[in-house]
Amino acid sequence: MKKRKTWMYWGLVLLISILGYLAFHNQASSKGELEKADRRSFETFENSSSLTPSEVKEDMSSLKADIAESSSIDGQGVTVIGDSVMVGVEPYLKEKLPKVTVDGKVGRQMSQAGKLIQQLSAEGKLGDRIIIELGTNGPFSKDQLRNLLTSLSEAKQVLVVTTRVPKRWQDTVNANIKDVVNEFDNARVVDWYAASEGKDEFFYKDGVHLKPDGSRFYASLLVQGLQEH
Repeated sequence: MKKRKTWMYWGLVLLISILGYLAFHNQASSKGELEKADRRSFETFENSSSLTPSEVKEDMSSLKADIAESSSIDGQGVTVIGDSVMVGVEPYLKEKLPKVTVDGKVGRQMSQAGKLIQQLSAEGKLGDRIIIELGTNGPFSKDQLRNLLTSLSEAKQVLVVTTRVPKRWQDTVNANIKDVVNEFDNARVVDWYAASEGKDEFFYKDGVHLKPDGSRFYASLLVQGLQEH
């Protein structure tokens, strides 16, 4: 009887030892698998995120370009061509865009714009962003505007501003602008006529030229147009 109890004792010890070994082995195995998985994840991340110096430089250049593009412009490279309305707006526009080039002239017509653009280009004063504000002093044909915009097809951005003038040609000017500008990928309309609707307090008695508050509003509209390209 005593011998049998001894065998039972050692059998129990052996069973406990075996169970302990198996538990330890499973834990170690699981830990090893986790370490392997972690190592694989790290290697995958390391490989996907590693860039050569040239690739890093390219990414940084792209980032800088994006930042510069999204930042507020100061008027560098912007040329504005207009009539007497722009003569009045110029000081307020330069408050917002100090480096802008403005060429406004009383009585200027759309038919004179082509020659002026050639002159500015020859003098190195024509930027790659151009604003055209003409139509106050008379109508122009679609072909005249089309030829002008064709000459500016290499420009980065061209804005053509609709007019508000209590004359018979107002609607013709605005319709021609909207019809023709849509033909050019680098051009868009700044709709001054729509933006100034119901804002009689912005105008002097002639309904064309602008008081200081009107000029500030006009200048802000142009800056917004430049930023929405």
